[in-house]
Amino acid sequence: EEIEYFTSHGYACVIVDVRGSGASTGSRTMEFSPEEVKDGAEIVDWIVQQPWSDKQVASTGVSYFGTTAELLLVNQHPNVKLSIPRSNIFDLYNHILFPGGVRQGPFVDVWGYTTRSLDENNLAPFGKQAKNLIKGAQPVKGDKGRKIYKRAMEEHEANFDVFDGIQQIDYRDESVEGMVRSSNDYSIHNNLDKIVNSGADIFRIGGWYDGALKKSVIEGFWNTPNTDRVILGPWDHGPANNASPYSGHTDLTFDVFGEMLKYLDFHLKNVPNGMDADKRFHYFTVGEEKWKSTDVWPPANVVNTDLYFSTDHTLSNNTQLVKTGSVEYDIDYTCTTGENSRWNSMTGLYKNGPTNYNNWSKQSDKLLSFTTEPFTHPVEITGHPIVELYLSADAKDATVFVFLEDVGPDSTVRLITEGQFRAIHRKEADPGDYKYSGPYHTFNEEDAMPLEPGEVTKLGFDLLPISYQIPAGHYLRVSISGADCEHFDLVKDPPTKFNLSAEAGTMSKITLPVVPPTDLGMQ
Repeated sequence: EEIEYFTSHGYACVIVDVRGSGASTGSRTMEFSPEEVKDGAEIVDWIVQQPWSDKQVASTGVSYFGTTAELLLVNQHPNVKLSIPRSNIFDLYNHILFPGGVRQGPFVDVWGYTTRSLDENNLAPFGKQAKNLIKGAQPVKGDKGRKIYKRAMEEHEANFDVFDGIQQIDYRDESVEGMVRSSNDYSIHNNLDKIVNSGADIFRIGGWYDGALKKSVIEGFWNTPNTDRVILGPWDHGPANNASPYSGHTDLTFDVFGEMLKYLDFHLKNVPNGMDADKRFHYFTVGEEKWKSTDVWPPANVVNTDLYFSTDHTLSNNTQLVKTGSVEYDIDYTCTTGENSRWNSMTGLYKNGPTNYNNWSKQSDKLLSFTTEPFTHPVEITGHPIVELYLSADAKDATVFVFLEDVGPDSTVRLITEGQFRAIHRKEADPGDYKYSGPYHTFNEEDAMPLEPGEVTKLGFDLLPISYQIPAGHYLRVSISGADCEHFDLVKDPPTKFNLSAEAGTMSKITLPVVPPTDLGMQ
């Protein structure tokens, strides 16, 4: 459908099997390897030599292909004029492999299994119907006796196993045994100078319910001044589905291809379609169900508002009303965000239908929760919530999950956003020139700081960004867990208890980016 759409509007589309996959020979030393990136330059050289080419090249794709689309700019090829990455991975460690330093093992396992099966031309995992519909990798033209094809299949056997690799590391700067590079070396965000100086314009597309990849959209926008257009919708990975719990449907009604075509036409065909007069950042506010636009992110009218955790399980914007002390929580390791969470949407075999947070109460009942009073007016949260937790645990390491929830008068619970963090990464650092939201952590091995069991420690980290309006009469709930068992790995020796502090000097809080009025309208 996508190919037919763009060819029908006068664009030639070239699809390439990267080295180690499909009909291409070679093997993959790691996803997004420097060798793979350089291969892209050779492809562009070939394209511009073809008689049908006007020597202007744009790159696009979703997920892995969206990542390679942006990595193509690293070559600084003069004929690559723009890139439209969708649902791509800007920071390989923090946005996909280890969000918040927590290993996303179940997803990477399925992702690795999927790519291994495709590399081996094995369609069995995709069901009987797939075997009837998909032929698999085909020999290149002129490959008599399938000699090149057979060699390709043999060479694919040496491909890097991403799941095996992720099990060997914990840190951003740590490399797999036998390799000299870390995951950081394969990441877009580690190639900023080359991407910024490529001369190509960038249009980023993503969704609020797309794993942690909305951070890729925003950090990409912040750190590449040649990003001149962003769209963040109420979508999961792809975008494939509308995941807003207030939409009443899952259909993708937004014309993504149409927006891409306008961008291509403006930059490559000089079509005066108003793209130059438009604001740079377009986003959807869930709940309000409305599109908005801005030139800066977060929007200029956002005000950071603190809510403090109280031992009576309430949230207050007044420290004088906080009941001080500490709250003990017996960690329930069966806690999960469910089989239709944002984390399931990112690859086909892991997906169990559209992302669905329509009523999250069964999952949230197992969590340590704190609530506000009902709101007297709608409250819009747009930006990056940040938590500052003072807690102790009966172990030297822990995974901590924080969930922001919209609770209706009928006790229906809708998940607004979430964040996770591994405690040993808590040391805060200066991000330098890199634009980042909230406390910055290197996730490097030398900065690891084990917990002292029983000692109250500060953990500061950001939740996933969101734009969400909570209706009047609803209230906000913040919940804490030690696990999301279906999506993230535990540490080696996990704790059994958390103690959250609400004492003066160690008063835990969440900072919300609120659009005025900022009094939160509590009754």
